[in-house]
Amino acid sequence: MVGGADAARLGEALAGLPRMAVALSGGLDSRFLCHMALASGCDVLALHADGPHVPPAESEAARRWARERGLRLLTVTHDPLALPEVAANSRERCYACKCALLAALRRTLDAAGEADRVLCDGGNADDLHAFRPGLRAVAEAGVRSPLALAGLGKDAIRALARATGLEHPDQAARPCLLTRLAYGMRPRARLLARLARAEAALAALDETDRDAHGPEGGFGEFRLRLTPEPLFQAMRLPARLEGAVEELLAAQGFAPAVLRATGTVSGFFDGAAAAPARNGRG
Repeated sequence: MVGGADAARLGEALAGLPRMAVALSGGLDSRFLCHMALASGCDVLALHADGPHVPPAESEAARRWARERGLRLLTVTHDPLALPEVAANSRERCYACKCALLAALRRTLDAAGEADRVLCDGGNADDLHAFRPGLRAVAEAGVRSPLALAGLGKDAIRALARATGLEHPDQAARPCLLTRLAYGMRPRARLLARLARAEAALAALDETDRDAHGPEGGFGEFRLRLTPEPLFQAMRLPARLEGAVEELLAAQGFAPAVLRATGTVSGFFDGAAAAPARNGRG
């Protein structure tokens, strides 16, 4: 293990977890937890949940990463759209979804003869200071969050990821597609699929622009929100990309759309979401 106080605290959090089952979304935090657990000599089994709220590309990336690391992975199909809180898209949707998901993960472990494993997730210390209804479900289900227990926030995770050679340490956060809809909007599988396709095209545009313009190119983090009107939200929005963004959104039926540069994209529907916006190039 790499030295330093952060790594030492994480080592202590992992020391008592020789047989772990990690909920692997494919995002940085859960990948980092698996990466460090393997480096610490833990026996790790990954569990990945797919469903209509998870972009197919993210599920494939999670499975590919596990394969490349030689990490055993079980896939769990989880469809939260029939849950009343999710169908109504209430502020408790994440709690209801997480409760059902964790129950599905435990059933999968039991069916695989792995029920004795300690179920862990990639929750970090920063999550404790944000609106995260799902954390209540995690606590109620007795799921362990080693990164949070070690006091590691996102910056520390990125630094340790770089120091220990984890791929893509600057990976942007990608919460599930349900977070793209304003509270009260009913999520439909076809709508979520369109959102996933649109964001995949936007991600390709972002990557192309970063290749051409370096670190200051592209959008940084971004989301396509439905407020219920389409709104493209990004950390930055170079003027040269506005026309292409409008075209991509229109191709998936999200037009006309508002384009907004907000500096930060997390917690849009739970914070001050009424900042001035631009319609198209105006």
